[in-house]
Amino acid sequence: MIGSTVDSRGSRVEALSRLYLLSVVCCLSPLLLTGCRSHETVAPTAPKGGGVATTTGIVLPKYSEVVYESGKNLAYDQPAETIRPDLVEHSRSMAQRIYRSGGNVYCAVGWGLANMTMIDGTDGVIIVDTLESVDNAREALAALRRFSDKPVKAIIYTHNHYDHVMGALGVVKGEDVASGAVPIYAHATMMRGLLNQLSVVGEAVGIRSLYTFGAFLSKSPSGSINEGIGPTLVQGAPGFIPPTQTFTDTLALNIAGVDLQLIYAPSETDDEIVVWLPKQKLLQSAEVIQGETYPNLYTIRGTTYRDPVKWYETIDRLRELEPELLVPSHGRPIEGKEAVESLLGAYRDAIQFTHDQAVRLINQGHTPDEIAAALPGLPPHLAAHPWVREFYGTVKHSVRNVYSGYLGWFQGDPTTLNPIAPQEQAQRYVQLMGGRDAVIQAAHKASDAGDPQWCAELLTHVIRVNPNDSEARTLKASALRQLGYQQTNINWRNFYLTAALELENKLDMSRYDIKRSIAVLSGLPLVNILEKVVTRIDAEKAKDVRTTLAFHVDDRHTAYGLEIRRGVVQLYRKQPPHADLTLSGNEDDLRNLLLRQTSFLKEWAFGRIKLEGSTDDLSRFFSYFDPRADTPPQIVAR
Repeated sequence: MIGSTVDSRGSRVEALSRLYLLSVVCCLSPLLLTGCRSHETVAPTAPKGGGVATTTGIVLPKYSEVVYESGKNLAYDQPAETIRPDLVEHSRSMAQRIYRSGGNVYCAVGWGLANMTMIDGTDGVIIVDTLESVDNAREALAALRRFSDKPVKAIIYTHNHYDHVMGALGVVKGEDVASGAVPIYAHATMMRGLLNQLSVVGEAVGIRSLYTFGAFLSKSPSGSINEGIGPTLVQGAPGFIPPTQTFTDTLALNIAGVDLQLIYAPSETDDEIVVWLPKQKLLQSAEVIQGETYPNLYTIRGTTYRDPVKWYETIDRLRELEPELLVPSHGRPIEGKEAVESLLGAYRDAIQFTHDQAVRLINQGHTPDEIAAALPGLPPHLAAHPWVREFYGTVKHSVRNVYSGYLGWFQGDPTTLNPIAPQEQAQRYVQLMGGRDAVIQAAHKASDAGDPQWCAELLTHVIRVNPNDSEARTLKASALRQLGYQQTNINWRNFYLTAALELENKLDMSRYDIKRSIAVLSGLPLVNILEKVVTRIDAEKAKDVRTTLAFHVDDRHTAYGLEIRRGVVQLYRKQPPHADLTLSGNEDDLRNLLLRQTSFLKEWAFGRIKLEGSTDDLSRFFSYFDPRADTPPQIVAR
């Protein structure tokens, strides 16, 4: 048993690790580790529908036919001392290719972070996912057009993430969607998911995403290699078009002579849907299968809780379809019933293993860091499967998310309920360790001894005391860079290497494209912009303020209101009961004003916006809110 009989933290972690290894070898409980048969030798079988059987019982994927290669790879695919060899191998799987499955389904891999899939029908084509920008969507579609020049009859969004929806205007014209000629299908909650990403904590998630996806790094041996689920996140003009047809559970369709079903499949997002072609037994799996990698049960860029149980239960429902062809939204299509089942089974077992083992240790009283130390990875029979290697997600950061999902941030030690502020705490630690120079010296020794993790941890205290300490910043940057080069997980690698650049003041902030963010926000309804404004109130400035601003949206024949009430802002989704100030205009003009793409005086002078009340009072009203930052906050040097 693990528990109070273990005294020190070190021996406790060692005991946890021993028990983990024991559970891997012995499959501690058949109820705990689905599919784990510890005393059974699994003989290789000859797969009937494609794939190669191994002595571990895994049926390795047989990839679909490649019908076009561009000769390009947006990932870095050359070996180097600073790149793990398995990362180079992974990059090579991301070369720009078009794969054909089931005779009429074409999947473009390598033009962006995600895949674009084209289903060729009798008198038109269906596009599944549109990549992350207008430009790369056009490029991918041009490559797909080698196999069909029929008009686009419909678009399907598998879920709300940028790399699946922002390239729509590169695939169809906006007026064709508006007229109903080209419907766009999605789950009923897709827009809510997209708006949640863009609005409330959009800035924080935005900068963390740039770190995670290596946006500040060059594609080079010392920089970004790939993005785990695709070669790169392409920066370009967004061209999102909202869906026009939505559903909640399942939707049967015949489009361009193709019978298909859209099936709700909550997993990586709560609005995920898959596309099922029953006649061909072909499953377009969206990000239920997140690519040729262990899934991101939590993303270090920041995300709402991803429920692992819901995820693997969704995979089980898809397994019941008995697909013989699988076309994912990331990674290469595969074929053969046994190969597809092997993949789906390994994927769901990897997710359940992570969840169940985390919960087991949670119930024994262990903290997130202890659980992460005790579960260093998947058991061998799962780790051997090529589609669950930890290129994108990791067991270590996923089990912490399971803990947070069930119990939240509090780990049980009441000392952490009201701790000393981090900067003061760091000052006391540095003083206790003998002062700044002593800590720097210890950090140098750790670096020389090949212990970059301890070096970085020591220097974190020094930097918190003085964020401008150049020696500490430089030394910690070197430690983080060494940690980055050691990683197989690309998200970890990118974060380590980008953090090093931040510490060295070498971030190219021109890559922080605030205009692109504004372009995305400019497509949102006005009410969603107001939801974002609410959270920017400076409570101290507004602690004695009571005033209300109404918005009359002339072209929508609707109204909203913001009431500042002593440091809190209430959003009215209708005309507020009382208004001290009123702005009137069309939705686009009011939105541009709130996004600071124009000024009130300019819009007022042209008669596009009208004000009831004084301009001084209007200026004073907006002074209680934080302005939009043109540069992101520092993440590491703090």
